[in-house]
Amino acid sequence: MQKHLSLLADVRGCMTRFDPLTPQIVAAQSEDSLTYEELQTVLAECGMDIRKVVFDGTRGFQNAFYADFEQGRYCWIPFCRANLKDIVSTMDQNFRSPGFGQARRNRDWETFYMMEVPLPMQIWDFEQRYQMIEPEKVFSVWSSIHTHLDYANGMWKPEVLLYVFSHALKTELPKPDEHGQITIYRGMGERSQSAEAALSWTTDPVCALWFANRSARGTRLVSARVTPEQILVYNPGYRGEHEVILKPGVIPEYTELDMIPSTEDHVPKLLAPVTEDFFRYGRIALSLGYPTENLFHHHGVKHILRVLLLTLLYCQYSGDDLTEEDKQILIYFSLLHDIGRDSEDEDDAHGDKSVDLIRSRNIRIKGIQLSKKGHRIAKLLIRHHCRDDKIGLERIRKVPNFTAKDADRAARLYAIAKDMDGLDRVRFNGLDFRYLRTDYARRLPLVAGGLLEEPLLDCVKAFTAGEGVFA
Repeated sequence: MQKHLSLLADVRGCMTRFDPLTPQIVAAQSEDSLTYEELQTVLAECGMDIRKVVFDGTRGFQNAFYADFEQGRYCWIPFCRANLKDIVSTMDQNFRSPGFGQARRNRDWETFYMMEVPLPMQIWDFEQRYQMIEPEKVFSVWSSIHTHLDYANGMWKPEVLLYVFSHALKTELPKPDEHGQITIYRGMGERSQSAEAALSWTTDPVCALWFANRSARGTRLVSARVTPEQILVYNPGYRGEHEVILKPGVIPEYTELDMIPSTEDHVPKLLAPVTEDFFRYGRIALSLGYPTENLFHHHGVKHILRVLLLTLLYCQYSGDDLTEEDKQILIYFSLLHDIGRDSEDEDDAHGDKSVDLIRSRNIRIKGIQLSKKGHRIAKLLIRHHCRDDKIGLERIRKVPNFTAKDADRAARLYAIAKDMDGLDRVRFNGLDFRYLRTDYARRLPLVAGGLLEEPLLDCVKAFTAGEGVFA
């Protein structure tokens, strides 16, 4: 996991050190005995001075760049003899192309940073160039860099931020509530800046959760209340991430939401008691004919496995007074609720299609022993899980020959089933955790986000093949 996080930080974050390159660094970094002199020769052949190469030993990926600030030329330097000449010569050809440098010459700074400055070098370049940028443009240029960067962790120099923020254009602010305050949220992962030091928040809890889960290891989600006077800039809309940038010096009092962190300290211990059941029923999921997800298909076998695992966690830890049959009903639901789905479009009838398919194929789940009434409830959950709560509950209450106790039981399981299915909406940034129906489900959004990066399908396939491996 730590290697995964480090790679993400390298890909999405900036260099933090800019040490001059030395023969000792090249020797330590190269896996095929590339020497400093060889690198110097290759660079010189393309008109590049090795003294302009900067190195960051804290990074494992893309940790050295040729950095020519005056000409706006940047090139990643690999410490590998095998493809060094090809990479450097390709970048040299790019530097010599007619279109290169046009954005810088035209003072189109946002395009310059997007197209010509590698992400790891953007803060370094901006902090040397910001006073050269037109004052009326400098904040928007900074904002474009800020939006594309993760893991900045207080890397911006205070004097740079002070200058940039002093030139921020006034924006329309979020509408305050009846108390004159605005609720803001912040989602954090293991490498995120603390809430106390953070400038960037959002008014959208869905967006905050997405940021927390972006590294697959969300740790915290907090909310705070601020006044309009404490807000510097607001970027409304989905593309703007509903971002709120607080004025320097504002440290809001925040409340941490009760969510289980998706970290190595919590998740393995959480999963251990349910692993056996996950494999048992996961094998069955593979046999049900669900497709494997792709870019345009979100309701396949991986979704089923995640809902199954979340359901098992709920049954294990929620503290709800569930009977053994109640648990089996929920497992039955998790495996079969989308079996009849035949498109990715909104379809409030695919639950009906699933029930029809279960009946026509006479699908049975090995290990699930339900009473006649239990089967009726399970199929009610499947039939109505894709419908609005009001409609679903109304129909459940009208089931013939159901007592009030039966209806209450079905309604309670309906809420749980919809929450377990709904938690996996994190996969397309669509989960507003505020509308989850059950207490324990509201503790699981970070865990649900973490499951997106777990190779659950591969694990079940390996187990089915007799390897018995779970990672």
